Amino acid sequence: MMELKKMLIIGGASRNVGKTELVCGLLRRLGAGREIISLKISGISPGSDPLHGNHGPAPEKFHLLEETNRDGVKDSSKMLLAGAARAFYLRTRDEFLPEAMDHFFSAAGTDRIIICESIVLRRLIDPGLFVLVKSNREETMKRSLGEVIHLVDLTIVSDGKSFSPPPSVIGLDGNGWYRHNG
Repeated sequence: MMELKKMLIIGGASRNVGKTELVCGLLRRLGAGREIISLKISGISPGSDPLHGNHGPAPEKFHLLEETNRDGVKDSSKMLLAGAARAFYLRTRDEFLPEAMDHFFSAAGTDRIIICESIVLRRLIDPGLFVLVKSNREETMKRSLGEVIHLVDLTIVSDGKSFSPPPSVIGLDGNGWYRHNG
């Protein structure tokens, strides 16, 4: 497992819990004077297009897109607007995630400050901080969460717009991402 203290991984217990809103809020708050790279990862499985939007036919292994559009329609575009220096969107089949991440790191570097929206990436990377966002409503949790729930550093409950505890408990310094103790 690769240790990357300059990476923050944010995963959702279910869909539409405010992950992207949290990422964008952190970019707005902590991005000034810093080059933060954002990465959104969507898994590819039969019938998953309605969950992630239609991005064309599923790639055989993975597809990495560097977002340049600032229209704010797609999540990666919202991340650019919120202050990401560069924003990437990765669609991958689980079995090709290691290869896909090698491809991402060749484009972005491993020494950069990175904020990533994904659950499955936690199986490969030990980040500075792994945050789980869950709904304030009772919902069925993602199957992929079961494999990594014991690795969660911070759980944030959300109604999609507001968060408890507040995102201000997440910090970033020269050593990487961390949780404020207090």
